[in-house]
Amino acid sequence: MKKLSKEATIIKNTKERIWREALTLFSEHGYDGVSVKEIAQAVGIKDSSLYNHYKSKQEIFDTILIEAAEILNEANDTYLLPLTLETEGLYVDISAEDLTEMFVDAFTFYLTDETAAKIRKLLVSEQHIQKFAGDLYNELFFDSPMHYLTSLFNELIQQGTFIKADPYTTAMHFYAPLHFLIRRCDIRPDLVQENLAYLENHIQQFDQIYRVDPK
Repeated sequence: MKKLSKEATIIKNTKERIWREALTLFSEHGYDGVSVKEIAQAVGIKDSSLYNHYKSKQEIFDTILIEAAEILNEANDTYLLPLTLETEGLYVDISAEDLTEMFVDAFTFYLTDETAAKIRKLLVSEQHIQKFAGDLYNELFFDSPMHYLTSLFNELIQQGTFIKADPYTTAMHFYAPLHFLIRRCDIRPDLVQENLAYLENHIQQFDQIYRVDPK
């Protein structure tokens, strides 16, 4: 792999610093509440220099959304097991403890990772203002997790591990409390540990309701 020159590395690092500082400001004040000058000041450069890296504030915002999708999709790949044809049967022996560990890890990342938290707050605030932000919010926090969970529960139902039920509805029953607890923590960050306990109780009770009695 070809190494970047020192100058190219500096440019790349500055571009990243710009969008990361802009993310902090946008998540706190909204897109319209932040100027290019304020972003440049946060980075420690002149606002005229910022235009050497981005054509406009909108381009910075669009870059944040692209980076957001990559960061959060990578997190899902890290914390959630894959669902592909090659992994068919992977969930045969999945237990309540397995589900708890998997989703508590993912939940903890979304709550405690600073970048993920800022991205989520930004998307929540801008979802009805900028269509791209709304579409991304819907994809990352509704369509993608519901698709994953529907596939997961459909496999468990087909295996006879879970009771016969509509897998999409089962996914909604599982996911809605998770989304509720994440939003609750956004409003009250001091309740992370309390909400983690609620999450564990939710998964265990959900498992008791949907798992087929082995007797």
